[in-house]
Amino acid sequence: MNRVCPSSRALLFGFFLATTSIGAQAASINFSGQLDFIETDDGGVYHNAPFGTVFSGVIDDVSFNGSITDGTTLTSFGCCIAAGGLGISNDVVLSGDDANFLNSVLGKSQYSAGELVDGVDIEGDAVTSNGGRIEVGLSYILDSNSFNNTNPSNYPFDPTDVEVALFFVLEENSSGIDIYSAGGLINPIPLPAAAWLFGSALGLLGFTGWKKKKAV
Repeated sequence: MNRVCPSSRALLFGFFLATTSIGAQAASINFSGQLDFIETDDGGVYHNAPFGTVFSGVIDDVSFNGSITDGTTLTSFGCCIAAGGLGISNDVVLSGDDANFLNSVLGKSQYSAGELVDGVDIEGDAVTSNGGRIEVGLSYILDSNSFNNTNPSNYPFDPTDVEVALFFVLEENSSGIDIYSAGGLINPIPLPAAAWLFGSALGLLGFTGWKKKKAV
């Protein structure tokens, strides 16, 4: 169900993830999803994009270079002006707003306040023509038993642990004020090539399932 979600910032901008770089061969992640939630729409590159707009793109999980498009406007980005690149979170406690936001996007009551989740955030950004900044990324919510800490050795992740995957777009003006923030579910869930290898090493043949964005 598509809807504006005023409480989405609690989730999308509420997780402060430990960021790090990883020394590995680049793995491009292709993604596509419909615009499911809009928190702020006061201008920007994707101003007035309606619910249901299909966004697609690619992001590299090592260099964090990539691009995103709504079928009309293509935005290319790199890393990192303020984006964190790769972030890993362990045992994040969902607030009531977090849980309500996720349930709203999923269209079902899957999460509750106080529940623990783990997460992976992959994001890059670019300077806009008006001197602002646009940030694009993917967020994964995983089972709370997925990670024991925020060490980069946790990445890549076990595909069977993924519960939710989201794409997000954030744009700030030249004063650093948010003028656009929105995103949506990604289905099927895109995984880095390395994640498939990780899963295969464990004898995992697939996954089922359906996270956020950090403040800057």
